[in-house]
Amino acid sequence: MKKLILWLFMVVLFVAALLGGSIGAFYFMIGEDDLPEQTASFGGVTLENAGYEWDVPVFGGVVSRHFYQPSTLSVQKLGDFGDTRPELVVPDWASSVELSLTAPDGTAAYQGDAAGYAGFTYTQNGTYTLSMTLRQESTEKPAKPIGWYLYQANFTVNFNPEATLSKDRASQGDIIALSLTGILGSGTPQAETDLGTIWFRPMENGWMGYIAIPYNCPGGEHTIHITCDAAEMDVVLEVSPTEYALVGGTPSDPLPDGANEEYRNAIWPLFTSSQDGKLWSGAFQAPCDGGVVVPYGSVYMTNGARDGQATGLTYAATPGSNVVSPQAGVVVYAGNLALSGGTVVVDHGCGVKSYLFGLGTVTAQRGQTVAKGDVLGTIGTEDQLIYEIRIGNKSADPAKAIAGQSGLQYKENL
Repeated sequence: MKKLILWLFMVVLFVAALLGGSIGAFYFMIGEDDLPEQTASFGGVTLENAGYEWDVPVFGGVVSRHFYQPSTLSVQKLGDFGDTRPELVVPDWASSVELSLTAPDGTAAYQGDAAGYAGFTYTQNGTYTLSMTLRQESTEKPAKPIGWYLYQANFTVNFNPEATLSKDRASQGDIIALSLTGILGSGTPQAETDLGTIWFRPMENGWMGYIAIPYNCPGGEHTIHITCDAAEMDVVLEVSPTEYALVGGTPSDPLPDGANEEYRNAIWPLFTSSQDGKLWSGAFQAPCDGGVVVPYGSVYMTNGARDGQATGLTYAATPGSNVVSPQAGVVVYAGNLALSGGTVVVDHGCGVKSYLFGLGTVTAQRGQTVAKGDVLGTIGTEDQLIYEIRIGNKSADPAKAIAGQSGLQYKENL
């Protein structure tokens, strides 16, 4: 019995020695190369750590090897980024990011995480100081290193406000994009112009707004005065007239009493509001399968006299065929009006709306979110559909948006 116990004791000692030796071997095989990669960058420049502390698991997390480099006062110089907003990129392994920016005047400009920095707006020009700690605090199995890297750096920004038009010279019927870059502060830009209301959407390095140039916009130069926080600037757009075709018209049937007032009450309030942001992407599409029988801007002639001008495209389509949304957006009106028949209005954001008149049936509902090509209703027995694009109350030629050749597609990915 004593021999058995002694034998078992020796086996246990051997296994313990073997296990201890294995753990020891694995322990000393772990080196700094096994620490998480330092792949953080700011403004395209790789950041250098100014200190770290890590516990790297050994042998499935039975023990950990400790690595420590005390934090230093060294500050990496990233240089002058000019009027480009530096982009922060952190590695996927980081479970938390603690970022702080000190402004040129010594005040705290930003404190938060990487996601919050994506919405941060610089309010001063000059040199900023960055301090950032990346942590991995995973409890997942198999065990992962637990610890942190510290980064310290400074950099300079010098934003110069600038306004750029997608085209300096527009034709009646165009939609022009207005890009603002180098804007300090977080206030939404305001524009004063006779070209109508401009809704601005934020971009990574500024703002973008859109301007409809209707068929009756006076030719010549139009000044747009822009104010954003302390910045003020002017940009000039030159508009050239477009020669529109004459088309035959027919005398209109008398309207029911109150038809005009009903239309104004339903449609005109839509001119002054819009969904936030840009909901469309790419070119617009035709709302039905028919061909255009009256182009935008065509002058109606009835009995030899001028009788109005087309504010949209008139389509001839198969009765009962589908009417679809020209782009993604939110339905802000759906119903029947004595003046315009079945009517659907889709808000695409930034003041841009599609107005569809003359539907035989309306299946869309107010408040419904629609994608490009979603069915809104059907063509009526009179087989004609009118499609308008407006920004605010200003119309533009939908054919240009459908061709993907309008300012609505200008620098779309920004």
